[in-house]
Amino acid sequence: MAENVTGGDLYRLWRVSDVHLPRVADVFYDANRLLGGASGGADAFRVNAPAYPGSSFMTSSIGGAWQELRTELQLLMAQVGDTVLDGARGVRTAALVFNETDVSNAEDLLIVDAVGGPLGDYLRQPANHDPADVASHPPAAGSEDHFGTPDRTP
Repeated sequence: MAENVTGGDLYRLWRVSDVHLPRVADVFYDANRLLGGASGGADAFRVNAPAYPGSSFMTSSIGGAWQELRTELQLLMAQVGDTVLDGARGVRTAALVFNETDVSNAEDLLIVDAVGGPLGDYLRQPANHDPADVASHPPAAGSEDHFGTPDRTP
């Protein structure tokens, strides 16, 4: 199968690792941040709320259970996001290892520039990569699609 791998295949691997998977991870990091802010409204799910309306017993088992569930869900979302980014790094490494190993087939792909690192020469060709297409670029830092930093403080 290695003899059938082309620059287009490497480009697809680069897009998966640097464009698509970071956006998938962002979905989980966004869910993590939403859960972090879901402590409830004014009286919803409070830990020291009355056990039921009118009760003098001030420990809400629902509030305590929600805090534990929310913490577990936040950790789960952060771990899934991290795993997706680890997968992205693995795909990127696989593309780069193939690129370095098969130098005879990848000479045109080895020019380093600001467009796409070792795949830059391939990415500069308009037939292979549309620089105006936002979906064909990694999410920019600070943009809505950027995966950012997960909230790890439940």
